[in-house]
Amino acid sequence: MDQEVPEALIDAGRGYEALFVPALFETWTRHLVEGADVREGSHVLDVACGTGVLARAALSAAGEGGRVVGADPAPGMLAAAREIEPGIEWDLCGAETLNAADESFDCVVSQFGMMFFEDRQKSVDEMYRVLKPGGTLAIAIWRSVEHNPAYADVISVLETEVGTAAADALRLPFCLGDADAVTGLMRKSGFSGISADARTESASFPSSRQMVEAELRGWLPLFDINLSEEEISSVLVKSDKLLGKYAGPSGEAVFPTAAHIFLASKD
Repeated sequence: MDQEVPEALIDAGRGYEALFVPALFETWTRHLVEGADVREGSHVLDVACGTGVLARAALSAAGEGGRVVGADPAPGMLAAAREIEPGIEWDLCGAETLNAADESFDCVVSQFGMMFFEDRQKSVDEMYRVLKPGGTLAIAIWRSVEHNPAYADVISVLETEVGTAAADALRLPFCLGDADAVTGLMRKSGFSGISADARTESASFPSSRQMVEAELRGWLPLFDINLSEEEISSVLVKSDKLLGKYAGPSGEAVFPTAAHIFLASKD
């Protein structure tokens, strides 16, 4: 990754790492590292690695004798990832066109990225291609929004206060809640020993307001949905009331999150 990355993109990656990684994503890494059987000396590819929380967990398990590559199409995310852990190889590419040789990894992992892949079948085909025979795949995908009630609450506020387009943008991360659809992609690519396990973890944001405002100011603009300050204030007031049930003693917002952990192997 030699291209110069605009500082604004790197700052966005740093902000993602500072807020969302400890609040939402870090607790899920153990499911994938253990599920993929990452061990000392393993060669691991993390697809859609973001700022690298899963890749870092894999590096810890693979040790000095291992090799970890993090692949992502967002240069700002990778630049932030490299600042944190230069010992990982950070590769600028999409899941549909992985920059890796055939049968070059013992383990392929991916955490909460498949919902956004442009061509999901091609992406799973690529994961199969780069795995060694006997290699393992582990993927985390959010269950449907009905199983993630805090986000269902925020979506309901967006629907009434802003409109369907904003609500649908926040529904997108939960669009692959059908486990059978995902296992079908894996089966078509040639994977065997496929399993899907529904699991629950706990998210913990500094406050519910900070969680919601990050979505309003960071996520929605990616879909060209730019709310006025009046709209933002209205959403925050309404969501404060709905999300108050998740408030901890120090004002933090703690709530359950639900995902499927998919495991598979390459014969």
